[in-house]
Amino acid sequence: MKEMWENLKDGKNDWQYSDFFMFNEENQFITAAGRKGTADSITGAFDEMFQKNRRVISSYTASSGIKKIVLAAPLPEVFISNDVSYTGLAISYDASVVENLMASNLYEGQSDCYVVRSDGEILLSLTSKTEIPQDVNNLISFYTDADIVWKDRNPVYVQECIEQQREGNTQYTYRGRTYYMVSEPVGIEDWTLLGIVRSDAVDYGDRNLQKVTLGILGVSAALIMLLVVLALVSENRAKLLNEEKERLLLEKEKERATQFLEGISRIVDRYAVADLENDRYEYYELILDEPLYPETGAYWSLVDYISRRYIVLTNTENAKVCRMIAPDYLRKVLRKESDILKFEYCIRNENIYKVMHVIPIEWAKDNRLTKVMLVSMDIGQKIELENMANTDGLTGLFNERYFTNILQNKEKKKLPFVLFYIDLDRFKPINDTYGHSTGDQVLQEIARRLQECIRSNDYAFRIGGDEFALIICSAYDKAFCCHMAERIQIALTEPVKLAGKTLRVGVSCGCAAFPEDSSEAEEVRAIADQRMYEEKEKHHREDPMHSGR
Repeated sequence: MKEMWENLKDGKNDWQYSDFFMFNEENQFITAAGRKGTADSITGAFDEMFQKNRRVISSYTASSGIKKIVLAAPLPEVFISNDVSYTGLAISYDASVVENLMASNLYEGQSDCYVVRSDGEILLSLTSKTEIPQDVNNLISFYTDADIVWKDRNPVYVQECIEQQREGNTQYTYRGRTYYMVSEPVGIEDWTLLGIVRSDAVDYGDRNLQKVTLGILGVSAALIMLLVVLALVSENRAKLLNEEKERLLLEKEKERATQFLEGISRIVDRYAVADLENDRYEYYELILDEPLYPETGAYWSLVDYISRRYIVLTNTENAKVCRMIAPDYLRKVLRKESDILKFEYCIRNENIYKVMHVIPIEWAKDNRLTKVMLVSMDIGQKIELENMANTDGLTGLFNERYFTNILQNKEKKKLPFVLFYIDLDRFKPINDTYGHSTGDQVLQEIARRLQECIRSNDYAFRIGGDEFALIICSAYDKAFCCHMAERIQIALTEPVKLAGKTLRVGVSCGCAAFPEDSSEAEEVRAIADQRMYEEKEKHHREDPMHSGR
């Protein structure tokens, strides 16, 4: 239990939940973060769970006044801690967090989407962009009292659609603008989805209101499905039959979500459902006109294709796409429903970046993982901005800021590395004689040669001026370090030919290893820097012209 609790705490930032807690009928609770006590605010939120002994999705207002959305499940066995018996397990989200997760820029900001109870109370307000006032808390009251001109329906019709949880659509005019409204039950509790779109945001030839709001409904269906997939797992063998029925219902919900998801690239760009047992997959492209991969086939073929095209963006040693999504590895890291694997990756040699979430969705009776969902989203702009902050503008190498971050990360994770500190000799006379423009071109050529000296999982940096550094991600090996230093010397001292001129620079290089030279990364940096200057002094004694800068 302690280990599980720690895992739940560690996953809080990724899941963005408010609290993960156990509770009982007396409203006593204990959270994964260690808080415990009694919360009257959850009174009634889990009544249906206790009465029918099944999972529920509900809502309540916390003592702080913040509205919460909560998923709860009965524990298969009573859990006792400090003489308190707990019978339920729950995860809660701030309603505002769920709203942000589900919101998207549909119809260029001219649409609303609300999740309401049968009495009209607004649970979630998504993409609220029209003329409806922000302080409205009940849509039935609003449509009854507001100065609205109805085209072919009336407020009673709206009230009946919400109260009876049935599909419906109508058209009305409010403050001089015409709107379409569609109601759609979501199949959870007594919740209804209400979509509202300005008429001028919809294609003239496409007045079918069910189609108008497919995008909004798709966002809700996809997020509800994802939350349920991340919900709690029950290990009670007596409930296997009921769980199988629930799984089939989830599959149907997933199929509905697939239809709705077309065009909703803000939420999910593409996904694949992989059958690990039978080596099959089904792939769905949601934003591109042409699919990136075959729509179905052998799962290992998909793994091979992705591996050849993409590389993983991580500091973990030898991380490769083929390993990250291989069935054996997924079975090691995805052991329960609440587990999720996330990693960023990019196209080789192209500035195109993505993030993938791998979610477990089905197990065999022996708890062997059999099916997963691979969800991919494009994050090109995010990574590009990060690269701008971490990259030297002249040479394209990583800058000193990122150099410091990598050193700290290596030290924190206790990952071995070898650091080469490099300083150019006879570079200043080039600047003085031919100008800074020529000097910049020489630095760019040096940077290109340094890139050729390292592997894809190593790092090259420009520290400043004519100083550079390399981080080699491997354990210390004396023969390798000597070979690497010689390779750097040979590569960088080759003549540089620019506009008919043949230019030469010298190189002073110092090397230090973590943790052999020191268990502190900053001290490794200082040692490498000192050894580099010792070599520069040696060059100066041998040839006074050698170190001109």
